[in-house]
Amino acid sequence: MSQTQLAKAMGTVASVLSKLEKLDEVEAELAQRYLNAVDTHLAREALDHYGRNWRRSTPPSFLHPDREALWLFDIAARDLDVFEAERKDPILRGHIDLLREDLRAAETYLDRRDHTVAWIGDIGVGKTTALSHAVGLLVGDGRSGRRPAFPVGPGRTTVCETAIRVGPYGVLVDPMEEEQVVRLARDLVASLAPDASGIAVPAELARLIRAMADMKVTSRVDGDEVVTIDPIADLLASGVGIAEVADRVVAGMNLSDRTERQLIQAEGSEDGLTWISRLVSAINSGTDPRFSVPTRITVLMPSDRLKADGQILSVIDTRGVEGVTQRKDISQHAEEIRTLMVLCTKFADAPNATVQRHLQDSYDAGTGAADRHRQCILVLPRGDEALETPGPDGPVSSRLQGYAVRRAEVRQALVGAGLPPTPTYFFDARNDDPDQIWSDLRAQIQRMRNDYAARGRAAAAGVRNLIENVDDVRASEARLDIEVELARLLGEVGPLMQSVRPPHQNLIEQLAVGHHSSIAASIYRRGDWENFAFDHILGMGVRIDANLRTQRDTHRLEFRFKDLETKYHDLESVLVTIQSLRIRLSEGRQEFLSAARLIGADAYGRLLAGADLWPEAAKRYGMGSGYKRDVAELWRAWFETTPEAQDVRVAVDARLQDAWSTWVIEPLRQAVRAAPTP
Repeated sequence: MSQTQLAKAMGTVASVLSKLEKLDEVEAELAQRYLNAVDTHLAREALDHYGRNWRRSTPPSFLHPDREALWLFDIAARDLDVFEAERKDPILRGHIDLLREDLRAAETYLDRRDHTVAWIGDIGVGKTTALSHAVGLLVGDGRSGRRPAFPVGPGRTTVCETAIRVGPYGVLVDPMEEEQVVRLARDLVASLAPDASGIAVPAELARLIRAMADMKVTSRVDGDEVVTIDPIADLLASGVGIAEVADRVVAGMNLSDRTERQLIQAEGSEDGLTWISRLVSAINSGTDPRFSVPTRITVLMPSDRLKADGQILSVIDTRGVEGVTQRKDISQHAEEIRTLMVLCTKFADAPNATVQRHLQDSYDAGTGAADRHRQCILVLPRGDEALETPGPDGPVSSRLQGYAVRRAEVRQALVGAGLPPTPTYFFDARNDDPDQIWSDLRAQIQRMRNDYAARGRAAAAGVRNLIENVDDVRASEARLDIEVELARLLGEVGPLMQSVRPPHQNLIEQLAVGHHSSIAASIYRRGDWENFAFDHILGMGVRIDANLRTQRDTHRLEFRFKDLETKYHDLESVLVTIQSLRIRLSEGRQEFLSAARLIGADAYGRLLAGADLWPEAAKRYGMGSGYKRDVAELWRAWFETTPEAQDVRVAVDARLQDAWSTWVIEPLRQAVRAAPTP
């Protein structure tokens, strides 16, 4: 239809219709007239969608990818409300509550379209470069080649985590607390003193602080020699004390003027990506006097790739991993149910040690990320690495064939390491189509969403079955049997078994893989260093122990559910009840394990705050080889012989027992008690 024809069918003129079609939102009456005039199958679908009588106050958009599933859940919830109001049957209360909770959980998850894609990898693995090419965050004139808008290099280039979100061109900055900035400056000065104990500041932060204070290291050629000039070292060498030099550095940073938090590009100015590149580089290098030390930089930019398929994605470029994968930021991403973890590795050593450690950490901590499709491996080839891969009958003939060979090798490596199967993708920033990798990642996020859609559909089917078979006496008897069986079993699995793996063992293992400078920096700060936080690592140790201590009893419950499903395989409503109990067990255990980590971090954090071992551990740094081994033995002996540490173990056990009861045993017991009785 021409615009004139369509306008006539609507009873208006073409100029009005032209303005109407440029709007993001229109009045319902105008929209209805427009869709009626178009009168195609798609237009009639839209009319039907907006004409539905939704139970919820804010219906989803017609453009929502899961709108039909949400409509199914809405109908089921409304029917369940009507059924409950009419029947008022206490026998069915427990079953109704389970169905309602499953519908609510599925609706809550699917209603939101936002997800986070967290890229994780070793320092220098190339994830920032690959991420920039994948997102399209590139600058350049095309003659010299496009380059990432983010600062990139062989490693230690970016000072903090960086996020990318869809929006108008802009930059948001979460600044470091002023006290932390001052502390870093003092640490930097102390590390340069002639008698420094070696508490070094990471190179990228040291460059930032120097730039902010206008105390950069420079060099000049004097004859045949290059002479380095370091203003901070020169002040210390002249006899100025560490405290006074640190005060000068802090004063030179002008922290009181560095209060800016966000900038949005004005319309009609320069190219948005060029503006972002210059601004992010200046913030990252400390040369923009408006911004302090960032803890996170968020870039806003238009992106079709991040909002395709009805999804709204945010990308996180995490700080490079250096040995220890049990960092707070990584653990938080691993536990977030809406986040897809992208574990980056070079082509030659895929899957590298960091990827395997992360997969092992996830399994040991019981995050369920593998079962819920929340992690994948991204291999980053460079140059002709893929073409140089030896195939079964000689050299491969294409990059895709090289990828296939390496994918099979990755799969076999995971099997050999006892790790769960993990989707593996490939992306060569210079040669591969970014649309393909985003298609793969969005498809995996859809699998994450499909799990919740399946849960909601099963609950909706349970509602229909409940309404149609409410008088099924056998189903009532079956639920009585379930109540008796599970009440007895819950009494047996209620008490936690004894500790399997002492929490400090995790600290000992992480000391073995951590970087010695990070360990020293943390010990200097009495365990409070984000690259090696003692309390967080001990909290992870408590979580790993809690996972091991509850695996046997969890399996007992799961096996009993399976037996009951087999026993009542022909009773759909009973099967739905059992499935809901299984989901409640799984989710309750995840809550328990998350609580275990927090309990451990809290209890051991307070213990370590008053520990007397810090000075002795700090003195060991710089005294020759074996530093990490000796420090590990100091802490092992301290945890195993100190009365205060033993008291904390006992207190943690008591809190874990309470958490196990709160998150797992009592919810299941309440659900069982609410099951129908004759």
